[in-house]
Amino acid sequence: MLQNCLKIAFRHLWQNRLYSVINVVGLSVGITCVLLAILYIKDEQSFDRFHERNPHLYRITTTLTETKGGQAETNGGTGQVQGPTFKAQVPEVQDYVRVMGGDIRGMFVVNNKAFILQPYFVDSTFFNVFSFRLLSGNPKTALRGAGTVVITERTARKLFNSLDVIGKTLLEDGPSGRRVGASIITAVVQDPPKNSSLQFDLLFPFRFMQVSFDDTNWLNSYLSTFVVLHPKSDPTTVVRKFSKVYAVHARQQVAENRKNYGFDPAINYGLQPMTDLHLQPLYHHEGNREGGITNGSNPVFSYLFLGISAFILLMASINFINISLASSLKRTKEIGVRKITGSSRSLILMQFLGESAILCLMAFGLAILLAHLALPVFNRLATKAMVFREILDGQLLLYVVILLVVNVLVAGLYPALVLSNFKPTEVLYNKPRLSGRNGFGQTLVMIQFALSVFLVIATTVFYYQMNYVRTKDLGYNPYQVIRAYVPSSKDLKTDQAFLRSELANEPSIRQISFTSDLGGTHETHVSDRKIESYYQYIDENYLPVLGIRLKAGRNLSAAFRSDKSDAVIVNETFVKAAGLEKPIGKTIRLHENYSQKPLTIVGVIRDFHSGSLRERIQPMALFMREDQASGMLVKVDKNRRKEAIAALANAFQKAYPSIEMDYAFLDEVNAKGYQQEQKWQQIVSYATVLALLICGLGVVGLAKLATGQRTREIGVRKVLGATVLDIVALLSKDFLKPVLAAIALASPVAAWVMGRWLQNFVYRVEIQWWMFAGAGLLAIGITLLTVSLQSAKTALLNPVESLRRE
Repeated sequence: MLQNCLKIAFRHLWQNRLYSVINVVGLSVGITCVLLAILYIKDEQSFDRFHERNPHLYRITTTLTETKGGQAETNGGTGQVQGPTFKAQVPEVQDYVRVMGGDIRGMFVVNNKAFILQPYFVDSTFFNVFSFRLLSGNPKTALRGAGTVVITERTARKLFNSLDVIGKTLLEDGPSGRRVGASIITAVVQDPPKNSSLQFDLLFPFRFMQVSFDDTNWLNSYLSTFVVLHPKSDPTTVVRKFSKVYAVHARQQVAENRKNYGFDPAINYGLQPMTDLHLQPLYHHEGNREGGITNGSNPVFSYLFLGISAFILLMASINFINISLASSLKRTKEIGVRKITGSSRSLILMQFLGESAILCLMAFGLAILLAHLALPVFNRLATKAMVFREILDGQLLLYVVILLVVNVLVAGLYPALVLSNFKPTEVLYNKPRLSGRNGFGQTLVMIQFALSVFLVIATTVFYYQMNYVRTKDLGYNPYQVIRAYVPSSKDLKTDQAFLRSELANEPSIRQISFTSDLGGTHETHVSDRKIESYYQYIDENYLPVLGIRLKAGRNLSAAFRSDKSDAVIVNETFVKAAGLEKPIGKTIRLHENYSQKPLTIVGVIRDFHSGSLRERIQPMALFMREDQASGMLVKVDKNRRKEAIAALANAFQKAYPSIEMDYAFLDEVNAKGYQQEQKWQQIVSYATVLALLICGLGVVGLAKLATGQRTREIGVRKVLGATVLDIVALLSKDFLKPVLAAIALASPVAAWVMGRWLQNFVYRVEIQWWMFAGAGLLAIGITLLTVSLQSAKTALLNPVESLRRE
């Protein structure tokens, strides 16, 4: 019996191969997207789960409220004192380790060759807390000595082309070949896994950093402290004990800050599970990652991709249901005859479910192939390194089986129930119509097109905003400007003069400026006001190199000797925040770490975006400090970029023989700040094309079936004088109704969702009416094109032939 059912199923699928191909292709595309989405989510959720001390491994977080009633901000940092003090005072803390790194880069020398590497400064308990495997060396003693270093396998091969490196010396390099430190390699650690939030090249003992920077301030927050709690401890109770310890040990420092600076913050500690670090990253100092945490992501993107994939699969399933129902009209007499001859409803149901299962299995087979082919492209889009064999993982295969069963039931069960429910007397003498004007079929078409219209609108808004980001006037000109860094030096001023001299006669280089942004905001006093402002060291060439315009006053200049110590330039936002009507000549007082005396405002510059368009322009104070400006901006001739880079590299090599120049064009640096949005813009664009393709395929199949059902009606209308255009309009009308309803449904939803996304940008576009009109016209155009072609083909048949066929 099963064999006969399979024979009938395969024969039917072959006879209706056009519809079978549409269903298989659509389902395979949808399943491929879902497989990639599950693979992506699985990779995202795998971060940091390899540490054996999970789930008792946490990072200490700090919540800071600067003023009473102010906004609380939580970051993932602490200072140096919290770890050892909490370990000593809170019995539930079994172990701890401090980690400082992330944004830190250092230059190190082996065999007179310099390398830029990423170091971490960690406690000797690092390998006890984390599960990074040593390839050689003793994990208990590798980080005990101040003059030791542990290097990764990748770094060992890069520096020495060997793993036999224990006992060898690694030199830390300074400018002009000056050596500033030497460490003995005590161990080689396996490269951090790709799904680790801690990524490093070198591990230095924390004691090594404390030689030059031993900090006991409880109010500081610039590194990560990880703790391992006793398995039976309650994290909430531990956090309360942290607060009590802080209240006792930090009391005197808090009182001094309140007295001297009026700074009286409220600080509360928390515990963040290690496995939450990747999808809930918490940084310090406006995004800096001194705590060593990298690879942070946003769980919204995982759900976004899974949602888009589910949309596409749902569209394909809708095609499957509609086409199955519509094509069933050709089989009504077959079902009636089989019921009269004794076939039960369950047997007919099993046959139709079998046909659905065969198509779904074929689609899954094709989906596995498509996923294999698409994975390299997807990895580039998602900046991942996933491999195809991960699809064959047991857990993922379980998801695949569940998805297969659900898809068979969703796409095949309803059509099977409807078809097996036909009554013999009705199907032998009547012709039930299940497509075209069928309410359920039209609802499914409406849902399908609503999803497509939503994606088209989302893609349009994505593109419009990112194009705005790329083309918006930033208040300065980042094009043809190279950004490089001059290594820290005891005589930075001399190094700058040497580079200027070497490049003075290079025709491809127009101007050079030395500058340093100081990161974060700092308290600035203007008369009786305190404002938070952003500080930057600049020279007199800074404004001309970037094309920043003055609104009032003058530029800083070496021609005025007092400018080097007594002058400052501020931006328009600073003037507004400080309430200055006539700012030129007014004095301000910077934070004491940057200047001990008042500075006079000599110029006001127009506002420019020093950061991302997600952030508001902040008050800025720019002043001259040549001995502190380690950043280098080089304006080059746009027609001689290669010559400029070569000349700059040559001068850099002369100044720093063992150091490779690290540079980038400023416009490219700006673009990297929006990589995540641009990446998802591409993914959503591809998804939109696939959704429209699936919609188009579905309309082709339904249009062919609808015209086939009305062949006799079309023949009669032609005999009575109807034109081809009349018939096309007649058949198109039934398909346009659900499409118009879809546009009306999707437009307000898309407007709300994309409006929320745009809230991430302080400077953003407005959603325009033409975005909705364009998406609607595209959906209508696809529908009219596909239906019209099929309708015209049927309408052009000879009426006699049409009636004879019927």
